[in-house]
Amino acid sequence: MANSYSIYYYSILAVLIICLFIFLVLLIQKKREEEKQRRKLELLSAQRRLEEAREKLGILRKKLIEAEKQFTENKFFFNSKREALIQLTKQLQDYEKERDSIQSTLSDGAVSAQETNLLKKRLEMQSENIAKLSGEVTGLQEKVHTMEKAAMDNEIEVASLQDKLAQAESELEYHKEMVKLKEKIVKS
Repeated sequence: MANSYSIYYYSILAVLIICLFIFLVLLIQKKREEEKQRRKLELLSAQRRLEEAREKLGILRKKLIEAEKQFTENKFFFNSKREALIQLTKQLQDYEKERDSIQSTLSDGAVSAQETNLLKKRLEMQSENIAKLSGEVTGLQEKVHTMEKAAMDNEIEVASLQDKLAQAESELEYHKEMVKLKEKIVKS
């Protein structure tokens, strides 16, 4: 009888060991499945970050193109306004030379009364032309200054966007490598 009880206990012990073994196998398999699922989620997350980096890079490229276009336009307008300012300044100097010449002739007093009258009228016209041109020159100087500042601001913006673009390209490469790594991990 004692022998039958020991067989009975050994049978129960064997069944319990088998159950424990099956439980451990199922637990290990569940952990593996969870790990595989976690790796897949990490891959999806890395792919999402890669897409976000691509979108960010595309947006920055568009902004850079727009900023470069604006910079080119501002630089062109700045140069054209500056050239117009130079021309107006030369014209103003010519008027001032002619005015000074008339004043010199009048102050010499070697002209007749009729010529003096004509010279005074020419002097008055030259003074009006000088006043008009001085106003135009001042307005144009302000525009040139504004355009120069806008061009400088655009240049700074372009440089900043180029830096951001380089950084975004680095991030994109990093995310590409992370996706490749995560794909290898998922496949293994």
